[in-house]
Amino acid sequence: MIHISRKKEIRSHTSLRGLAALIVVFVHFRSFFHPSIDPDEFTFFLYKGYLWVDFFFILSGFVMAYVYDIEHPKRYSIRDTMHYLIARIARIYPLHLISLVATLLFFIMVALINWGLGEEPCCVFDDSLRNAESLIANLLLVHAWGMFDWVTWNFPSWSLSAELFCYLIFAVLLTINGDNRKLALVVLSCTAVLFYCLSLATSSDVDENFRLSTIRATSAFTIGMLLFLGREAVSAVPERSLTCIQIAACIALFFTLHFGLADILSIGLMALIVLVTWEDRGYLCNCLDTRYIHTIGLLSFSIYMWHYLVKFIAKQDWEGFTGLPLQSSATGSVLFIACMIGLVIPIAIGSYRHLEMPTRKWISLRLNGLLETKYPPNWQLALIPSERKR
Repeated sequence: MIHISRKKEIRSHTSLRGLAALIVVFVHFRSFFHPSIDPDEFTFFLYKGYLWVDFFFILSGFVMAYVYDIEHPKRYSIRDTMHYLIARIARIYPLHLISLVATLLFFIMVALINWGLGEEPCCVFDDSLRNAESLIANLLLVHAWGMFDWVTWNFPSWSLSAELFCYLIFAVLLTINGDNRKLALVVLSCTAVLFYCLSLATSSDVDENFRLSTIRATSAFTIGMLLFLGREAVSAVPERSLTCIQIAACIALFFTLHFGLADILSIGLMALIVLVTWEDRGYLCNCLDTRYIHTIGLLSFSIYMWHYLVKFIAKQDWEGFTGLPLQSSATGSVLFIACMIGLVIPIAIGSYRHLEMPTRKWISLRLNGLLETKYPPNWQLALIPSERKR
């Protein structure tokens, strides 16, 4: 049996995840801008905002490889792998389910309000992306596995569905030995190369074909795992040189996004930033290791999961109660976006403290308890020889 040791948190990665989440929020809220304000006329930075989800996948691949020591040549037992899957499900599913139910209740409420006003009671199941089939897929967290053309229900949850797919692949990697694991990583790497080459050859964005979301996520997740395997190269770099690389990578990433260059360039620079910050050394890491930025990182999952529902509600209520469009003035639209971002943070704090962490701990304890009851640590030793061979 392989015992999973508790690894030290990579604080820079936590902070980077928080900053990426805020950028995604701003990208989604930009639809509230007044027509006279069009950031895409000056920069493609927000237009390319979807790439920060790929950044999440890269971080996730690195962290999973780090926490579960993918370098270890021995295979994980089924029991240890089950513990891993329980931890992953407890991490992402409770808040996904809660936010999905909240989204469903919101649309039911809108439908009831419309019915009460004598209007058509629409908005619960109103199109091909919000129907009973997609709701069931969301409940099973498989709605980004190639069965729909675009996001459904609580839009950000598509990345959780794709992330779950990556977690299952990682579980398979854990259950095979070192040589077979290396071969599997080669296959995954080839898949990632083919995906990015296809994107380059067709001059398409990596998010253009939603049905390939799992391939997109797996490709970035694989990059993260490979970065972990090559992390020792950073240890030999002096801190001053590491700082120069960090600053140069950030500047290069900004201009790559600003000019809207090929997605693979931005993804490569994001991967480089993940690699050169993993030791929490250098000036960039010192800047990231502040109380407030790190706290945003801890809240990033809740921020990510609730911001789109806040957007739905804000748009519906503001225009419904005031009769004024959100884009009625340039200044008003900017202030409105600032208020919405300011509102998401306290919602995320409450969610993190009272929903995300408690449900994660409860589910983890319950499922691990059931696993320990059914398969105690020495359960295989109790089997008779004929059963061990099965």
